[in-house]
Amino acid sequence: RPSRRARGPVAPRAALLGDVTDLIAIPLSDGTQVLATVKTNAQGVHTIGLECDSSKPGLLLHWGVIRAGYGEEWQLLPPELNPPGTTVYKQKALQSPFPAFGALQLVLDPGVTAVEFCLTTSQTGEWFNDNGRNYRVELGPPGGEAPQSPHTHAYTAPTYDLSASPPPPPPSSPPPSGAGAGVDLAAGLEILYGVAAYLRWEQLGKPEVSERERGDIYAGAVNHITTRMREGESVDELEREFGLPPGMVKKTAMEAARAGGVATPPPPPVAPAARGARESAAAVTGSPSAVSPSEIAALCERRANGAHVLWRKELNLGDGVVKLLVVEARRTASGALQLIAMARADQGIVLHWATISEPAGEWMAPPHGWESFPANSWGTGGASWETEMEPVAGAPGWVAATIEAPLRDDGLVFVLRTEDNKHWVKDDGQDFMVFEDERRSNADVRALVKQRKEEARRAKKRADEEAKRRRKEDGRKSGSSRSGGGGAVTVAPVKMPEKPAVVTRKEWSDDDIRLHEGAMGAAGAAHGIAHGSVDRICGAEEGATRSLMHRYNAGSDLLPGCRSDGEAGMVAMAVWFRFMALRQLVWNNDYNIKPREISAAQLKCTEQLARIHRDDASLRDVTRLIMATIGRGGEGDVGQRIRDEILAVQQTNNCKGGMMEEWHQKLHNNTSPDDVPICEALLKFIAADCDINVYWDHLHANGIDAARMASYDRKICSEPSFKPDQYEGLTRDLTEYLRTLKAVHSGADLDSASEAVLGYHQDACKGKEINVPPIDEVATPRMRELLHSARGFRDLNEPLHSLEAMLEARRELWQWTRPGGTDNARLKDIIYLDLALESAVRQVVEGALGSMSRRAPVDVLKITGLALENLALSTGGNDELVICLREWRGIVAAATSGGTDWALQAKAITDRVQNALGECSGRYIGALQATAGAMGGALGVDGHVLDIFSEEIVRGTAAAPLSQMLRALDPVLREMAHMGAWNIISPVEASGVVEVVDDLKEIQTKTYAVPTILVSRRVGGEEDIPQGVVGVITPDMPDILSHVSVRARNEGCLFATVFDAGKLAEMERLAGQAVKCVPSSSADDLRVEPIAGGAASLGAAPGGGGGGSSLGGAMSAPAGGVVINRRRFMGRHAVASPEFTGEIVGSKSRNLQELRGRLPEWINLPASAALPFCTFDVVLESPDNAPIRLELDRARAELASMDFGNTAAFEDLLARMRAAIQDVVPTDELTREMQEAFAAERLPWPEGRLGPESRGGHGAAAKAWSAITGVWASKYNERAVLSCRKAGLTHEDVSMAVLCQPVVQARYAFVLHTVNPQTHNPDEIYGEVVCGMGEALVGNFAGRAMSFVANKNDLTNPKVTGFPSKANGLFTDSPTLIFRSDSNGEDLEGFAGAGLYDSIQMDEPKLRSVDYSADPLVSDEQFRGQVLAAIAHAAYEVEKTLRSPQDIEGCIAADGALYVVQTRPQV
Repeated sequence: RPSRRARGPVAPRAALLGDVTDLIAIPLSDGTQVLATVKTNAQGVHTIGLECDSSKPGLLLHWGVIRAGYGEEWQLLPPELNPPGTTVYKQKALQSPFPAFGALQLVLDPGVTAVEFCLTTSQTGEWFNDNGRNYRVELGPPGGEAPQSPHTHAYTAPTYDLSASPPPPPPSSPPPSGAGAGVDLAAGLEILYGVAAYLRWEQLGKPEVSERERGDIYAGAVNHITTRMREGESVDELEREFGLPPGMVKKTAMEAARAGGVATPPPPPVAPAARGARESAAAVTGSPSAVSPSEIAALCERRANGAHVLWRKELNLGDGVVKLLVVEARRTASGALQLIAMARADQGIVLHWATISEPAGEWMAPPHGWESFPANSWGTGGASWETEMEPVAGAPGWVAATIEAPLRDDGLVFVLRTEDNKHWVKDDGQDFMVFEDERRSNADVRALVKQRKEEARRAKKRADEEAKRRRKEDGRKSGSSRSGGGGAVTVAPVKMPEKPAVVTRKEWSDDDIRLHEGAMGAAGAAHGIAHGSVDRICGAEEGATRSLMHRYNAGSDLLPGCRSDGEAGMVAMAVWFRFMALRQLVWNNDYNIKPREISAAQLKCTEQLARIHRDDASLRDVTRLIMATIGRGGEGDVGQRIRDEILAVQQTNNCKGGMMEEWHQKLHNNTSPDDVPICEALLKFIAADCDINVYWDHLHANGIDAARMASYDRKICSEPSFKPDQYEGLTRDLTEYLRTLKAVHSGADLDSASEAVLGYHQDACKGKEINVPPIDEVATPRMRELLHSARGFRDLNEPLHSLEAMLEARRELWQWTRPGGTDNARLKDIIYLDLALESAVRQVVEGALGSMSRRAPVDVLKITGLALENLALSTGGNDELVICLREWRGIVAAATSGGTDWALQAKAITDRVQNALGECSGRYIGALQATAGAMGGALGVDGHVLDIFSEEIVRGTAAAPLSQMLRALDPVLREMAHMGAWNIISPVEASGVVEVVDDLKEIQTKTYAVPTILVSRRVGGEEDIPQGVVGVITPDMPDILSHVSVRARNEGCLFATVFDAGKLAEMERLAGQAVKCVPSSSADDLRVEPIAGGAASLGAAPGGGGGGSSLGGAMSAPAGGVVINRRRFMGRHAVASPEFTGEIVGSKSRNLQELRGRLPEWINLPASAALPFCTFDVVLESPDNAPIRLELDRARAELASMDFGNTAAFEDLLARMRAAIQDVVPTDELTREMQEAFAAERLPWPEGRLGPESRGGHGAAAKAWSAITGVWASKYNERAVLSCRKAGLTHEDVSMAVLCQPVVQARYAFVLHTVNPQTHNPDEIYGEVVCGMGEALVGNFAGRAMSFVANKNDLTNPKVTGFPSKANGLFTDSPTLIFRSDSNGEDLEGFAGAGLYDSIQMDEPKLRSVDYSADPLVSDEQFRGQVLAAIAHAAYEVEKTLRSPQDIEGCIAADGALYVVQTRPQV
């Protein structure tokens, strides 16, 4: 990193709107310095730019901020203000890496009064501070005095005129007595002073201390040591007393003398906020064997950060890879259990650890809130974690790790392993255990295991004897009191309140439910069919038709193979079971099977699936889909009771003939899931006083008709008929029987699933009673209350309270249902309860949709939020849903408190959620449909079922109720936000024939003979509008300033977004009809009226020719005289910005040059160099590029005569041309002139060699060349060629200059039109803003940007017209370059050339999700107003300077600086 010392005085540059600025030099102990540029703007926001000329690798800033009212304790910044790469150090400090070049920027809110910091290196662990103190920069108020320099005891760099007033140094030490002749021990005594001060601070209880108190403690230690030495004590005696190695003081002093300076002492006692410095106090030298036990104890103490010791042990492990091990158990001030492990080892060591509840107990995942030091820890996929042990500074050969976990009675357990995984180290064959109690920690595991096995054997023996005794006793009792549960204790019902209670929800963290994998289609199923799994399933189908038992057993046998085929294999299993559930496959083929055998086969299958659900996060969604199609199953009497109980129902109620007997025979022969709706239909039939229509209505609603009932092996052909005196008994007994049926067949039934978890009892039938015990850890009083309220409010038609209880219950279950969650012997029942709750949410929402229009808007918001939470809990890969959920909570809070703009913000979030739902639906269809088609064809599945297979599955997921709620909420929000059903992007009257298409991109090469208005279900933002099209209507939401929107306005084409689904349907129904569309003056409504004369009255389409179907053949001269002036090479391969002229570069470069020096100081312009017009043509003439030139000449000739209607051939030809251009190599002249132009502009030259990597290019220069050739190649992208052909322009006249600029690492990017493009109001600026870089705004990124308008007479009060809904932004984390297209074919009046060609970064930006709930642009109204006002002022200044309406692109950097990166005339 080049030194800043050699430079002259730096002139501070103001950021956004006029700053207080100062430049401070901070000298370091190694002779280098840190330069701090400190700015405070008018709003009080501080920006500190830090540059360091130290050559030390991996340099980190270890820092915190000081706030008024918090004393001297370090505070952390909100995450969104942290510099790139920042990590939180033990929740006490921040650590930020210095960038490769440029300054490290700290952006601080007005509440920060000072910054304290020191430096460290990530590779060596070395620390740099101010003689034991932190560096400190005091920050002034806005508009006040400049910031004060850091407190320092060293010199100030002479290059800069600075005034630093350091605090007084610590008391000087007197010459010690007994010092060796000729040796000044002052430097060595500093270590002794520091240790004495540390011990004194420890004796005081390690309190948090101020700077003054810290100095007092240090001064007291100096006086104490000095006094004792004056009284005759030797240095050797003091070293022994304070635990220093013998001779360390003298040795340190001699080393300092040889170095010609004074050694940096260890830090004096510090408050825990500065934990980063603790290792530097242990700078002990020597070989591993020379490190004494007292030194190791001191090093452990420094790692402890104030935690008090519970116990400590040292283990000599012999001559293995780990020689010595020190283990300490401590308790932190916050109550956490702290483990410190230090080991002397020959190689890298990893700590493999977990938690346990008792000695020799099962390893468990650590609780939420644990920390490891170092932070490099990772999960193993099970309960355990691993932490890399770090080298201990000052103790060669030693490594250490610290674990802190919020444990009280539980403990930590660990073993060690080498990094190569070849050696594992245990405690004499057993795990190392760390409990608060040392005795428990040292327990003999072998003895405990042996004891527990003996106790288990005795307990089993007692249980067997008790079961035997009870069976004998039951044999003497009547059948009604006999237990069929194998000795199980009768489960007594828990009495619950008669009325459900409204639940109070806990403050859950939404991040806790974030899942990065498991989304349907994300693990391979979207990329192909698992033909092996499909073939095996189809091969097993014939045997599976014998009975459901055979089908479930086949599923169990096939599951391992499907799982080994990955997600695609599991999708095959899901499709097969779904076909079964849809009754497309034979359930029974004249085979008599006992219900308990079906139930046991189900159990075998669902137990496997429950294991996969827990253990394989990538298969979560598909596993849930399979489980939802299968009943829970059971063993023993649970299944057999189906057979037995129907006989009791018949006998008790005297209904042994007719339909009941036929049903009994079916149940006896082969029960199936159909029996559940049959039983429900009988209950409804009785309740309706034997109205047979009610009976059939329920059966038909569940897919059962008379033909199906007659197709059973044991046919049901009769209709039910009961007498009134049978009603009461049948209702009682069939209701109880329904419980039995659901226990086997209905996995996702909430009542049945609740009973399975909470426990239930059924009286004996044929001497066998059912006792399902509760799952103790799950069936808590809280869970009973939640499920009681969920079902109670559901039955009372109170959707909000019911949904709140359901979602709270799902949150309580999350610890078991999440991937890798807590294990349980009855995990299957817990997962089925979660599935039942998920399904119940859908049922409650569907039942309440009709009442939404009568409910308060806030309640509708809450219900929608609960449906969103339900989907997030049910879906893998749910990062986007979790962000939306967090944003939704903010909207509910704002609406509840009566905040402003909440309806407008809610509309944006609903749009974002709709996009997420569309993506989710697409994933399901992509993952399922191909496999369904392949398997369904082989199994003879009905074609209609196959056509809608995936769509029907999506309708049954948790996405369905959310989609329904959003449709219900949308008109409410639009009305409250004063939004119409339309957003007119290009307000032009249009008359044409309506045509409906799926995607605008798919038909952009088509030519329409008659004027056409397209209704396109998909518009991305970068498409070209087909020739002959006069209007485009879409439900998509492209930004008003996106490429396609700009082209629509330039071409005079109507372009409108329709929000209302009903109006979209109306437009689609007009397909084939001629209509006239008239936009309103407010651009929020569109009047559509039929044209009496039909299509015949419209005439030919503009430019449509004689009715050709594609853009092919020669084109006539362009209308309006628009031409592209062909350019020639002017002799220069690269130029700096002062040389930009219209002969050599395009308008982007020229306009920026015209602005230089003419804008206010706070508007910044990036440095710029350019590769002029025709540079590519000259490079192509090089002999090295001759083959490419010939290839391009042939391709150009082919393109000139091509019929663009052949889309595949057209796209293939252009792709080959672009690939050829990217293989061009640079000439020596180009490289030399580029280097000269870059040097003149002070642009960083990329290291390496220019050229394609395949032809000798390497390093960053190869990436830069790839970007340059990519810009040249964009001349041949589809939209550019189509636009020229459509306008009748000669495409080969296009010449591409390349504008080279540094990338501004943008926090926000904006596009502005200084004349409102929707209303054409010249007094109104229209702008759109996105997080990150501008490509997310003008390109093909789903969602809308933040939009606003600002009156030029009132620029300080912009009005927000729309909040952002884009899920993603593009971000650049490190300095790089961008190469922008700057052709002679853009900004031609009458031709929409903007955005036709590409601009490419040298290093690709990173795509990240954007959380608007945490971004002040959305969440902070005052901040938003300041940013938008600054942007509006910049637009006004640019327009005023260039004296014409402008289309401007710019950004705001992380430090608040505003940049204009390009501008062109608005057309």
